[in-house]
Amino acid sequence: MKILLIFFLSLIINTSLVSADNKPGRFFEDQPDVTDEHQIHFIYLLPSDGEDRELDINGSMETILEKVNNTMFEATKANKGSGEIGKKYRYDYRKDGKLDITFIRTSKNWKELKDKSVNTQMGHYFHQVGGFNNKKKTYFFWTDVDKGEHGGDAGVGIGGIFVKSNNRSGDVMKHEKDFLHINLHELLHTQLMGIRCMDGMKNIHYTNQQDDKSGHQLSYGTKLNRNLYTHNIEGCPQLIDSVYLTPTSEDPYNPYEIMCERNLGKYTHPKLVKIMQKAEKKNKWYQNRIGPTCNWRDWTGEFAKSGEKFGFFGEMK
Repeated sequence: MKILLIFFLSLIINTSLVSADNKPGRFFEDQPDVTDEHQIHFIYLLPSDGEDRELDINGSMETILEKVNNTMFEATKANKGSGEIGKKYRYDYRKDGKLDITFIRTSKNWKELKDKSVNTQMGHYFHQVGGFNNKKKTYFFWTDVDKGEHGGDAGVGIGGIFVKSNNRSGDVMKHEKDFLHINLHELLHTQLMGIRCMDGMKNIHYTNQQDDKSGHQLSYGTKLNRNLYTHNIEGCPQLIDSVYLTPTSEDPYNPYEIMCERNLGKYTHPKLVKIMQKAEKKNKWYQNRIGPTCNWRDWTGEFAKSGEKFGFFGEMK
């Protein structure tokens, strides 16, 4: 009887939360696209017991993310080698011109999620349950939880930030500068930046990251140095050519094809080829990765088993 009571009380609480989450201007599904190009789709994610701070509908997310992209434009334009042509990330917009943000409340509470990589390993969860499986989209989460000093987590296909980390709380607009840095940084990882063939890379960051005072995006700043954006290293992707940037390069690279489909194509830098061969031989793709790992796949077979292991398959609220 006690177990049944707990079950029904839980059901009532979850039902009431879902009802309370229905608010004007909120969307629970990816809205119709205005372009068929590669684009970044944003998600406001809450655990089952998370406070709804309405960041998706009160303008906070959109305001900060637009400033992130404006900062990206200025940084790319100022980069030596860019030809003074500024670029932005191609965001996913609705037909009314607003940023398309999906609201998701999972069936897992924060205690169940906090020891896992919420933004990345839950790729299994969102592909299987939520239908977020467009290979031409990168899914970027604002997970409204606290992961201590771990401000974000991103790889190819899926990434995001932990909104309350690093003592961020209350009005998010008060932390605008901090959000600029962390969003710019994690978005770079979704573009495969940190790939080993670039100069000065170790563990997908600059080797001197902790001491870097130059203010570059891969070191939590706002600038883009030439080593990352327009390095011109033969056989190594450079950010200026990402298919997710607009205007699109004449010869763009697709992070998904390289890291998730394991197709190097023309990117045959010796470091990349060697690591890929090692990973294939040992079938250990995470340990032997060439850069930020693939966080999004067609989650079947071995990857579905991995999802079951993490316990992410379940109802999405």
